[in-house]
Amino acid sequence: SELSIRIGRAGLLSDKSENGEAYQRKKAVATGLPEGPAAPAPPRGNPVQPSSGSWRRIALLILAITIHNIPEGLAVGVGFGAIGKTASATFESARNLAIGIGIQNFPEGLAVSLPLRGAGFSPWRAFWYGQLSGMVEPLAGVFGAFAVVLAEPLLPYALAFAAGAMVYVVMDDIIPEAQISGNGKLASWASILGFVVMMSLDVGLG
Repeated sequence: SELSIRIGRAGLLSDKSENGEAYQRKKAVATGLPEGPAAPAPPRGNPVQPSSGSWRRIALLILAITIHNIPEGLAVGVGFGAIGKTASATFESARNLAIGIGIQNFPEGLAVSLPLRGAGFSPWRAFWYGQLSGMVEPLAGVFGAFAVVLAEPLLPYALAFAAGAMVYVVMDDIIPEAQISGNGKLASWASILGFVVMMSLDVGLG
């Protein structure tokens, strides 16, 4: 190996660096030995802490879903509180609205719990935080039911804000993250499936 390193220093071997490091690296790879000092392995049992950028994305997603749930709860509350006031305000329509929003709350809870689980939270803690993000919905529903006169005029603007918040988070964070992680194709098919399911619920439940 000394002779090879000297030849490399003399410039006779073009594929070796001046100090022979390239040859030593190739030799180490060929013999299965590590090139340099091995990186310390993370201690077992301790989850890898995500970077500040990952925490920012997780916090933004949780905040957007939590805020997004408030107008949805208002919509359900107004739906039940306005029964009998107009011809279209019936118990069936309010019930269908509650069922539709309840079904689409499942993936929203997963969108909160799964990133927290990936960040190292225990399954029960991740599940609990996912449930907490939806606790604002029944509270807003109670307010909407008892304050129909106040909540009904604000409802279109609140729902538009909720939809815009989710669209922003998906376009700005979730789609780029899926592309970087190599799951772009899967994310595209899941988006199509989700759109089909929601349109089916919209048509089926009225």
